[in-house]
Amino acid sequence: MINNIKKIFAYCAEYLSRHKWKLALYIIIGLVASLLSLVSPYIMGNVIDYLVRAESIDFLFRYFAIFALINVSTLLLGYIMGRLYVRLQNEMGYALNRDIVQRLQRVPLRAIQHQDTAYLNQRINNDANGLVIFCISFLQSVIVNAFMIVIPAVLLTIFHPILAGVLLGVAVLYFVFYILYRRVLYRVSFAFQESQSHFFSKLYEQLFNIRFIKIHSLFNSFVHRLNSSFSVLLSKALRYQHTNYIFGGLDQLVVMVVQMILLIVGGREVILGQLTIGRFIIISTYFNMMLGAMRYFLNLGQSIQSSLVSYNRLRELSDIETENNGVHKLESVDTIEIKNLSFAYDSNVILANMSLKLEKGNIYAIIGSNGAGKSTLIDILMGLQIGNFNGKVLFNGIDMLDVDMYDLRKRLIGVSEQEPTLLTDTLEYNINQDSERPLDNCTASHLVGMLGLEAYFNTLPNGYKTIINESATNISGGEKQKLSILRALATSPNIIILDEPTSALDAISGSSLRNYLNEVKNDKIIIVVTHDSDFIAPDTVIVRL
Repeated sequence: MINNIKKIFAYCAEYLSRHKWKLALYIIIGLVASLLSLVSPYIMGNVIDYLVRAESIDFLFRYFAIFALINVSTLLLGYIMGRLYVRLQNEMGYALNRDIVQRLQRVPLRAIQHQDTAYLNQRINNDANGLVIFCISFLQSVIVNAFMIVIPAVLLTIFHPILAGVLLGVAVLYFVFYILYRRVLYRVSFAFQESQSHFFSKLYEQLFNIRFIKIHSLFNSFVHRLNSSFSVLLSKALRYQHTNYIFGGLDQLVVMVVQMILLIVGGREVILGQLTIGRFIIISTYFNMMLGAMRYFLNLGQSIQSSLVSYNRLRELSDIETENNGVHKLESVDTIEIKNLSFAYDSNVILANMSLKLEKGNIYAIIGSNGAGKSTLIDILMGLQIGNFNGKVLFNGIDMLDVDMYDLRKRLIGVSEQEPTLLTDTLEYNINQDSERPLDNCTASHLVGMLGLEAYFNTLPNGYKTIINESATNISGGEKQKLSILRALATSPNIIILDEPTSALDAISGSSLRNYLNEVKNDKIIIVVTHDSDFIAPDTVIVRL
């Protein structure tokens, strides 16, 4: 158990360290609140004993003032603790969630591209927040509950050594019980969390694919897919509930037996006059406080197993090696040279011993049948398949492995994909993104006119501030592709890559784009993947795959 706790805290150490002073304050306030809760029973017991022999009520006002101060202080401390907890949990959970996502953005494309993103998102979010909640609660609750065992144990030993010994025996029983049950707890917790993530993925699928469902009338089929996933979730949830109920039920049985012992032993001594009613209330309250703290440590074992599941699932993602990215930043690209390039998916060879040199001032048309490797070649040239191919790719004679490809793609490459991605944001952001050189009005006007987008923009009441819906449902396929091309050309990049640029364009827009590329090609390397022979100008260099 201790090793598992160490692993979890080592994983979260960076995030805990960032908020160490808030955590320290959170723990200190918790201890002060616990100390106040220990004072209250002692005062209440003494009040009851005073009531038995009191001749006036004057002392009640004094105790009322003390109780009022304690309760107001407890309420204030509880509010402060709640605020601190919300900040700690949200800030740390977000930071861990964000860092995992950012790391996955930098792993090789092949390692992540076939993942179910809805499942992955749910998994990362749940596990990151689960670990953070465990760490915060552990730091505060373990200290507070240890405090709530030690102090009442000392007081109980003074007030009633026999009952203190009973609780010691219960503590040993709890520990043995956890050791015997921990592996079962881990297995059912892991299965339940996995089924939750898969169900969320299928639920997301229902809304994300509404258009597809309508077109193909797949209402019943998709509901069946959701029902199947829910059946698995329900099965795992019932198993999880069953296991935890047995675990909790045995805990309740022990508590019942211990409380009966307290009632019999304490009640007998009260009847025989060996114990005052007030002292009995003090002992029973401290006894139950101590018992509650001991039960926390039993349930902590259950929490550790659940958190260990989250730790292992996050660790699995964190251990995926990030892709290599060089440090050499290029100011421009004059040549791209491919030497003896080979690429295969498993045993399926896509490119074999290919050599090619691309030079500034030319337009290159990559043509070939479906599956010939056109898109794969583009991915390789953009540095999206580093480590997955044999041969060399050189930029200005520098090996791609030594080039900062992140910087190159951001500043010097403009790409329009065959299936463009538009974000749920404004048209302005989708065009400029976070470019350090946003599109100026003159260039924007020229490109919009060249692509025939004036009519579309004139229909938009908010112009460039118009929001693109999720999956770009409020924009046609042709307009979507034109916006993608506009984005690729917006910053006048050194390398322009257009994948099937005319597949959704009308003849006039296609012709205008071809003329524009011929006008600007002198200081650029332009690569076009196309099946459209009319788009290929006479002086275009043909690359056949």
